[in-house]
Amino acid sequence: MKVLQVCYKMPFPLHDGGAYSVYHSALGLIYQGVGVKVLAINTPRNWVDNNCIPLEFREKTRFEFARVDTRINLIRAFLNLFSGKSYLVWRFYSDEYNLRLKEILKNEVFDIIQFEHIYMCVYLDTIRQYSKARVILRPQNVENSLWMRILRNKRNPLVKMYLLIATNRLAKFEKKMAGKVDGIIAISEGDARTFLNYVPQKPVINVPTGFDLTGLKSYDPARQYLESSVFYHLGSMDWMPNLQGIEWFIKDILPFVKNRFPGFRFRLAGKRMPEWIGKLGNDALQVDGEVDDSVKYQEDKAVMIVPLISGGGIRIKIIEGMALGKTIISTSVGAEGIPYTHRKNILIANNREEFAEAIGSCMDSKEYCIEIGRNARQLAAENFDCSRTAKKMVDFYIEVIKTN
Repeated sequence: MKVLQVCYKMPFPLHDGGAYSVYHSALGLIYQGVGVKVLAINTPRNWVDNNCIPLEFREKTRFEFARVDTRINLIRAFLNLFSGKSYLVWRFYSDEYNLRLKEILKNEVFDIIQFEHIYMCVYLDTIRQYSKARVILRPQNVENSLWMRILRNKRNPLVKMYLLIATNRLAKFEKKMAGKVDGIIAISEGDARTFLNYVPQKPVINVPTGFDLTGLKSYDPARQYLESSVFYHLGSMDWMPNLQGIEWFIKDILPFVKNRFPGFRFRLAGKRMPEWIGKLGNDALQVDGEVDDSVKYQEDKAVMIVPLISGGGIRIKIIEGMALGKTIISTSVGAEGIPYTHRKNILIANNREEFAEAIGSCMDSKEYCIEIGRNARQLAAENFDCSRTAKKMVDFYIEVIKTN
């Protein structure tokens, strides 16, 4: 079987959930013996040199990319109002990417072409014109729901009005494209239910994003308990839900927790850390900024805090943290899509009192953290190994090919 992955971002560096999702999707398919080719978007804002992509991955996926400028342009955003299209979607289209896609499809035959985001459906017409492959949509979220959550937290009335228009158009695009592809692989049960509601007759399956657990064989979870438990958050700050959640945690939850537990310390890392956050460093908050190796950064840290109040899909960083044996303290929104059991393999907190209770439990007992972390690692192994998730994807491909 040959699969072309049409990716909305570069799979490296592995600094955010989107890159993890793209990378582990390809890696899992390779483990299943699938012939994979990856065509990714490379953006000026997050430009990645081709040499930063590991040679083995480049060779196994015959990796290519094309330049697409997805940065928000105020003039284009304004003019887009008169187009009837959503600017949130169409900023992912470029002639350069479309041309390279055409060339690939003219020279190769694929069984499956997989969109690694709803935004990449802007290239659906090109694919239908140049290929007879079955087209699978693998959305990272129900994107219009994510944007609706984001705009509810916006205060500027003009920004809210624009986002409402763009999000409503995005919703129409999302539903339309769901009806045009041949199958949908959602990454959470909630997302799968939503897409089934959009297109009841369409094949839809829930396959969570996998994680390469084989790379963690030498990782020793006991290292994180050599000293007192370290609380931390690791996430990309150029993803709006992350930034919103961290702002809420820093401004509302951290002072409350610090008042109850004077010894509490919190470390914060992630790319594109806003300057205003960096200036807030004090005895309770240490801002580490961007890190080169997320696994190495987490080695000596025991408790991951995920204070998301918006977003969708499934949080890849939580899966990674679970695979590393961390105790996760997350909101219900952050833990969506994960088959967790509160107080067994994760701690759920949705307000400052609940965060304080969960943090206090972790500070009081190292053994409690060890037990939660051990159970979390087991959950990750049973549900999120990328080879297992890819097997489900391949089985789904076969069914879609048979029925179309």
